[in-house]
Amino acid sequence: MAKVLTLTSTTNKQSEMIATIRSARSSGFTLLEVLMVVLVVGILSAVVLISLNPGGPERKLGDETERLASLISLASNEAVMQNREYGVRLEQGGYGFLCLDDKSQKWRECVGDSMLKHHVLPEGLEVRALTGSRMSLPQGEAEEPDTLNENTEKEEVAILTPDVILLSSGEASPVELEIRVIEEPSLRMTVIVDDIGRVKWGEQAEMDDDNAK
Repeated sequence: MAKVLTLTSTTNKQSEMIATIRSARSSGFTLLEVLMVVLVVGILSAVVLISLNPGGPERKLGDETERLASLISLASNEAVMQNREYGVRLEQGGYGFLCLDDKSQKWRECVGDSMLKHHVLPEGLEVRALTGSRMSLPQGEAEEPDTLNENTEKEEVAILTPDVILLSSGEASPVELEIRVIEEPSLRMTVIVDDIGRVKWGEQAEMDDDNAK
């Protein structure tokens, strides 16, 4: 009798496991969603490593270059998944991400995405664009019209213009970005974005640049 109960219990557990697997498969994630999760986890891991092991200038340069390339790749995927245009804006001492507002067709700072918020580079590093964008999309105002003071002149409103444009179609404005150590200009690394949104950085970008020459 004991053997019969054990066999019945095991059979029930197997049935439950099979039902769980079938249920997970029926409500499973798409490959793109899985890749997005892996990418986000990778970026978060990189951020943690940077904070725990600051290292010297070369280490910081490599970490920040990888971070920039990863975030641009993330924004490019987000543009396709959300059917929305994204942009990368370079600023003194850092960079940020912009979103194209569907209604006003103006560029705004991305809100609600902690991964794509403004990032300040470590002291001693700077980022710049070595090649310009060939795309032209609407420019945006830094503030919403209803938040402006009545005495604010239009000329005083900062215009937001992306240096890199990432389209919902998967295309992008080709650009070559460089992060370098200010006091040692020879220490520099590049991030290359091509016209179909592929992002390359570091040695891979330098190899492609040498082959192009």
